[in-house]
Amino acid sequence: MKQKIKIALVTAVIITSFGSCKQEKQELGPKASQVDGIVNNWILTKVDQIDVNVELAFQESDTLLDVSEAILTSIPMEVNIYGDGTYTFTDGDGRNMFDSLNTGTWGFDNDEYPSMIVFNKGTNQESNYPLIRPVRPQDPYLAIKYNKFCGDNRIVSYHLWFTRK
Repeated sequence: MKQKIKIALVTAVIITSFGSCKQEKQELGPKASQVDGIVNNWILTKVDQIDVNVELAFQESDTLLDVSEAILTSIPMEVNIYGDGTYTFTDGDGRNMFDSLNTGTWGFDNDEYPSMIVFNKGTNQESNYPLIRPVRPQDPYLAIKYNKFCGDNRIVSYHLWFTRK
């Protein structure tokens, strides 16, 4: 009889200890707004070049080469993206990758799930730059892709990395 009581007591202790180890559910909180995340002053700090015509590469990133030292030789360019939907570019190294964009309006292709930023210089000519990664308020980088074309053929791509100022 004493043996049965001991077994029952040990079983009760084990069952109670497993029940008390239950983990609390954690919540992620609200989704970060990428529109809020991109509004800032950004400085071009890194440039990666991708040769898109290499046929042996499995992915585009297999041919990635950091060319920051060749392009960013003195003062890097800046882009100021404002919450009212406008932007301004300042002169500096890397500025030639943004055509004749000086000031205008900006927007995402989709504010909830953006895949590219669209700059409009006010002449109904839009310049689209695909986003390499999301840009949330807590992210220190804005990474976009610049494609260089010869006619209709893309000859080289650049990953442009901007850092919050």
